[in-house]
Amino acid sequence: MCAQQDCSDMAAMPLDLKMNPRLDWRTAWRWWREGLLAWLPRRMHRWLAGSSRRLVIRVDEGGYALVREAAGQAPQELDRLDRLSPDWSGLARRFRAEQTRQLVLRVPADHALIRTLPLPLAAEKNLRQVMGFEMDRLTPFAAAQVYYDVIVLERQVEQRRLRVELTALPRTAVESVLAQLRQQGFSPDVLDVAGRRPELNLLPLEQRPRRGVWAKRIRTIVIAVAVLLIGAAALLPIWQQRLLAIEVTTRIDPVQKAANQALVLRDQLDRALEASNILSHKKQTLPPQVDVLRELTLILPNDTWLERLQIKGDSLQIIGQSAKASALIRLIEASPLFSSATFMSPVTTDPRTNKERFVLGARISKEP
Repeated sequence: MCAQQDCSDMAAMPLDLKMNPRLDWRTAWRWWREGLLAWLPRRMHRWLAGSSRRLVIRVDEGGYALVREAAGQAPQELDRLDRLSPDWSGLARRFRAEQTRQLVLRVPADHALIRTLPLPLAAEKNLRQVMGFEMDRLTPFAAAQVYYDVIVLERQVEQRRLRVELTALPRTAVESVLAQLRQQGFSPDVLDVAGRRPELNLLPLEQRPRRGVWAKRIRTIVIAVAVLLIGAAALLPIWQQRLLAIEVTTRIDPVQKAANQALVLRDQLDRALEASNILSHKKQTLPPQVDVLRELTLILPNDTWLERLQIKGDSLQIIGQSAKASALIRLIEASPLFSSATFMSPVTTDPRTNKERFVLGARISKEP
């Protein structure tokens, strides 16, 4: 079925392919959808997810084998059909009983031509169209003579290149089988090759039947509604907590303002009490300045006058002139209001008044 120069390309390729760097959104969507559907009852989950079974008509030397394929399960051979006189009514019963998602026609690998090709990265947008234009150059057949499909194996973004796998099957190898199936009302959804990747489908887009469109749409709508309800169920407690927090904050604001005002008034009162305590302490420990001035007036002799009087805390300093300054120390020390009297600078004589000029310091005694 293939040209001699291309027979070496028909061997099955190893599956140690590099990881596709582009994110597989379909796989991510299936994973997320299955996680959400797992929350639902089992019957509803099965209905929404749809049947994962595929009924495969496998062409081999002895005729046709009916094989059931399901996700996560090993393939199971159900029946065999004779190639010359197949039991189409039995196939119809099987198809209805299995409630399959797809009908697959699978041919042996030695019927197909498989090639690995490099292509520019820009060709990915229209791979089937590009392969159709290049089919007569890459294979011994024209595009109209084969069923074909192209699968991306690797994207080399830096080199702007693709590595793809082209699978081409001469139409003469399966046209009779397809005609019989279509005549009996079994239009295959998928035409693939034994031992190849599950996403392979050699049928042109226009020959792929659209099964269960309304059922898929209904399931999609129900899934969308279920997702919205699950999202609402997840967000509703958060929304309720937010409303509760807003209500509590609204109630707390006036109380908080009153509490802040009370704290301000308390601070003002504390400062006022502290100031009054300081004044009271001073009054209790030191005599009033009026009493100090009165005491000096009484104890200083008439021939003594003051030019300056300074009181800082319990320190007293007087500057003035006296007929006999040396006697002032004894007079001040004799007073109960003063102690530690001493001259703070030498006593000098003022030539104008012939009196002794003095600078005298003393301690003001605390009141008993």
